[in-house]
Amino acid sequence: MSGASQALAALLDVITPWLSLRVLAAALLLRWVLRTAYRIFVYPYWVSPLRHIPGPPLEGFIMGNEFTYNAVEPGLAHRHWAAQHGPVVRTVGPIGIERVAFLRPDALHTILVSDWIDYPRPKYLRNILGMSAGYGLLTATGDAHKQMRKVISPAFSLAHLMAQADMYYDPIFTLINLMKNQIQMQGDPARGKVMNVCEWMSKVTLDIICESAFGYDSNSLLNPNNELTEAYEDLLGLQSPDNFSRFAMLITIPGMPAFLLSKLGYRFRRILRLFRPLVTAAVFTDAAHRLRAIARRILEERLAGAISVEDSSTKKDIMTLLIRARSGDEKTGYQMSDEDLVDHMLTFLGAGHETTASGLSWALWLLANDMRAQRKLRAEVAPVFRGGARPDYRTLRDLRMLDCVVQESLRLYPPVPLMMRIAARDGTIDGMRVPRGTLLPIPIRTLNTARAVWGADAEAFRPERWLAPHPPATMTFLAGPHACIGKTMSVAEMKAVLGALVASFEFAPSRAGQRAQPVAAITMKPQDGMPLLVTPVSGG
Repeated sequence: MSGASQALAALLDVITPWLSLRVLAAALLLRWVLRTAYRIFVYPYWVSPLRHIPGPPLEGFIMGNEFTYNAVEPGLAHRHWAAQHGPVVRTVGPIGIERVAFLRPDALHTILVSDWIDYPRPKYLRNILGMSAGYGLLTATGDAHKQMRKVISPAFSLAHLMAQADMYYDPIFTLINLMKNQIQMQGDPARGKVMNVCEWMSKVTLDIICESAFGYDSNSLLNPNNELTEAYEDLLGLQSPDNFSRFAMLITIPGMPAFLLSKLGYRFRRILRLFRPLVTAAVFTDAAHRLRAIARRILEERLAGAISVEDSSTKKDIMTLLIRARSGDEKTGYQMSDEDLVDHMLTFLGAGHETTASGLSWALWLLANDMRAQRKLRAEVAPVFRGGARPDYRTLRDLRMLDCVVQESLRLYPPVPLMMRIAARDGTIDGMRVPRGTLLPIPIRTLNTARAVWGADAEAFRPERWLAPHPPATMTFLAGPHACIGKTMSVAEMKAVLGALVASFEFAPSRAGQRAQPVAAITMKPQDGMPLLVTPVSGG
């Protein structure tokens, strides 16, 4: 063989594997492009078995109905669509992902109660919840969820809630004193002061959950630079539909959630900030890592405290129950690792304070815009809180107007206005075939204001409707095995905080024509921080 032939053969030996890799990569890329194009441009319109279900017209191939979805107040898009198309509404989200909202009670029972295993939270939502609030009760399903719920349920028993109610009041009265001091610093205290009540509600509920659940003094009310408060403020500052959509699409990339939670992702957070589409991910990663570090430190401090065997067997606070689960269950063999404990702590820290803070903020907004209801509530709670009294669980439970206001505000402004499920396998809901992978929105706010259930004034704030012998149930805390385990605790805490505040202050809009500005990613918060005019009341 000539030298030229040998050189050509050697060259072919070198480039053939490289060419093969290029051909393979090109083939894989072409396959992905064709599948994506089919999913976006073909399947939803001409192939999907759901294409005949009524719904709004699509606004574009790439984003589907997403712009309308995000343009209206959180949780209300389905109210408009249901009025036009009926109780089963099909929409299309980004990149051709189909969504079907079933609004009839029987259909919701199938999704949330009878066949709940078949309709879990979608993976992208589990990752968002897991990264921000721990991979605990909010993200688990099936047997793992049942075991977790069994371990933690004693913390939410009626006996334990009655025993811990007094722990709410130190943060509550700290808050009241701070608000009074700020008002006194005004030139004319009788004119009151405009305050962003959402910030105050977030801090007081954080201090309450830290003390009552973990025996930890977060001191967020008195320390404006508290690391736990700052981390949550950074995380919650990302709440907007646009940020949520971008982040949800980002974490669908394989391996992305693990990378963002890893030490490597944390080291690269400043580099991520250099790219505008990744700024949300950078802030999220930074806040999530700080929260995990704080939770680990709280756990280490409690473990170093050497809880006695007697205390471990009798105490029912969340932290003690988690530490007990660390030792394992002899009957079931279920055991939590330290990282499992951190995840659960983050779940109860996040969900346990932020949803309650949201509920309180909206309750104050509704009362500020209905002075009749506010005065009626004050007449009921003022005697109970007079002189710094600390009403117990039973006393709070028996205050009828307080209960009416809390229930009505949670109905109109549920802290989580919409939840999502996904069909894990092909199934049938409400007589309709639902293919695997279909997203199933649960529009809680729409369901809570259905006129067929609540009457012609369903969208109005009318607390007295809850005085009826058998008022309808709301979907605020969902239903079935994934219903909120902390419902009773959250309502009791709301009553204690709201009752004490209304006994001490009058709340009014901060300006003429002020309107609510709800925004949501997961929880629904006022975009402007809810500025209200706060004025002391005599005797408060």
